[in-house]
Amino acid sequence: MKAFLIPGNGEDLRSRNYQAVLSLYKKMGYEPHFIQINWKYRILDDWVEQVSAKIPKSELQKSLLSGFSFGSMIAIGVAAITNPEKLLLFSLSPYFEEDRPFPAKYQKWHGKRRIANFKKLSFNQLASQIKCPTWIFVGNKEIEKYPDTTGRRVKTAHRIIADSKLVKIDDVGHDVGDPAYVKAIKKALS
Repeated sequence: MKAFLIPGNGEDLRSRNYQAVLSLYKKMGYEPHFIQINWKYRILDDWVEQVSAKIPKSELQKSLLSGFSFGSMIAIGVAAITNPEKLLLFSLSPYFEEDRPFPAKYQKWHGKRRIANFKKLSFNQLASQIKCPTWIFVGNKEIEKYPDTTGRRVKTAHRIIADSKLVKIDDVGHDVGDPAYVKAIKKALS
């Protein structure tokens, strides 16, 4: 089975230790694939289209799809259309319509077009279309630092996505390459 990994906002394979997750997938018998995203001057809808264009629907339905941070938001958008075999959401970003109002500093950082797109993106609607087993991973330090955004988003995601499991990782922040994070992924997939 293939395992696809979508990186966080603005990132590529060298941005953090994504190789740790890809290596884990390979050790567990998956065929790992890193999905490079063209981030510049794009909105979430564009990123979902990019991933959908790179992976045929019939292939994705027999694969594991995963994403980190913004990549998790993209993965949810893709999964709502195609329903992969398995869905893994790492440190899910809280930028859906239901997460408003967005903090002012993030509004400026993301820009008007992205914020307008987030305001139209209903997590509840997308989640209702996901019919595959889903694991939602988050570091406890992320929840402690952002209880009203990241903490609320992952808890709500777990409640709304029908076949989901919430995995909280002790002493880990926003870093899917952290050895404890990778260990938690391995445990969930075993």
